[in-house]
Amino acid sequence: MGIKLIPLLTIGVCCSVLAQPALPPAHYDVVSIKPSAAQNTNKTFHFTPDGGFVAGNYSLKDLIRLGWNVRDFQIAGGPGWLNTDRYNVQTKSDVPFNPPNADGETRLQVCVQSMLEDRFRLQVHRQEKEMNVYYLVAVQGAAKLKRTGDARAPTTQMRDGKGQMWATKFDMDLFARYLGGELGFPVIDRTSLAGVYDFQLSWNPDDGKPGAESDSRPSMVTAIKEQLGLELKRGKGQVEVVVVDTAEKASAN
Repeated sequence: MGIKLIPLLTIGVCCSVLAQPALPPAHYDVVSIKPSAAQNTNKTFHFTPDGGFVAGNYSLKDLIRLGWNVRDFQIAGGPGWLNTDRYNVQTKSDVPFNPPNADGETRLQVCVQSMLEDRFRLQVHRQEKEMNVYYLVAVQGAAKLKRTGDARAPTTQMRDGKGQMWATKFDMDLFARYLGGELGFPVIDRTSLAGVYDFQLSWNPDDGKPGAESDSRPSMVTAIKEQLGLELKRGKGQVEVVVVDTAEKASAN
C-alpha cells in the first residue's frame, strides 16, 4: 500500500470568510514554469527551505487550489485546459519564510497568486455559494481523540494511504479540510474542539462501489464516528468559490 506525506497547504479549506484583511506584498524571486512531458496525472510536491516549492505535473487548477487554499469543488469557470495542461513549477523566495505557520500560509498564498497573475494572466473573483455540506461535530460523551498540544507546530503532519490516514498535531480545521478532499464535499468544523491531536483513521475507500474487492473496514463516515467519536451531519452552508474569469497558457522558461 502506498503511503504519501501530504503538504498541509495542499489540503485546502472549505469555509473561508469572503472578506479578508489586506495581504502584505510578496512575490517569488525566481519562477520556472515548464510544460510537463508526463503521460499521466501523478503529481509531486515539496516545499524548499526558503519557502519556495517544487511542483511536478501540476495543472493550473492545482496551482489555484494552492494559491487560494480551496478544493476542486470551490473552483468554477475557466478554459477547458484548466485541469488538463500540466506544468513543472519551481519557485524561490526573495525572503525565506515557513509556509506551515499562519504568517507563512498567508505569504504563500500571496506569492502564488502573484505568480499566476503574472505568468498565466489569471484573473479571478470570489463569491459565496450555498452548497450541500457536511458539518463535522463531536458526539456527546464519545470523544476518543488524544489532545497533544494547543496549536499547530513544525511537527504537524499527515500521512495517508488507501483507506488510512495518520495525523500528528492536527487541529479540527485541518481535519475538516482533509475530509472535504476525500469526500468531494465541503466539510465545516463545528466540533468546538480546541487544540491539536494525534490520531489515525482506517476505512473502506471502495465502500458502496459495485465490483469492489471485499474489505471489512467501515465506510469513512462510520469510521469517523466509531474510531474518533466524531460525526458528519449533512446540511446547507455558504461556501466560498473562486471563479476564473480569464487565464492564458504560460510560456515555458
